[in-house]
Amino acid sequence: MKRRDALKGLGLTLGYTIAAPSIMSLLQSCKTEVTLWVPKFLSVDEGIIIKKLIDIILPATETTPGALDVNVPEFIDLLAYKMYDDEEQLKFKKGIDAITKALNIPEEGTSELEHKEYDALLAKYLKASKEQRIIYENESDENNVDAIIFNALSELRNNAVWAYKTSEQIGENVLAYDPIPGAQIGCISLEKSTNSKAWSL
Repeated sequence: MKRRDALKGLGLTLGYTIAAPSIMSLLQSCKTEVTLWVPKFLSVDEGIIIKKLIDIILPATETTPGALDVNVPEFIDLLAYKMYDDEEQLKFKKGIDAITKALNIPEEGTSELEHKEYDALLAKYLKASKEQRIIYENESDENNVDAIIFNALSELRNNAVWAYKTSEQIGENVLAYDPIPGAQIGCISLEKSTNSKAWSL
């Protein structure tokens, strides 16, 4: 590894370490009632689209709350509003615009768009074949609408899953959680140690 690459990596690591407490406090501040949430960075219609997509990606089940229950859309909007620089905001907005156009919103507005339209969009891009995903990843975002949508939906899914897993409610009540860790026990299966649950951060 070149010295320049090592220093660059060290700088990024330091930046993430410094930013982590701010991002975590941002995540814990998202407590608005889902029906009352008004986006700060996105438009109202874009907020509806984000909520619908995230609800399909991480729906509520009989045993676990969904992403909407822990305010994931609000967090993603605030993340873009408070933490993204101008270039990141522009890329995020461009991706949301491309998603909006691909959904063929009816004249009645975004709120009238059917669930199957969102589901079909997610299936087309996030369930694409490995070969097709490689094509999307290697295409320039500047020239290919499909690549823009694929990257925007991938980033949305990744941020949604990360926010969901690091939220207080999921961390303490769904994942394996130990506020005061005890002794480290090596070579033990996850099934025995946490009843097959992943550890909370």
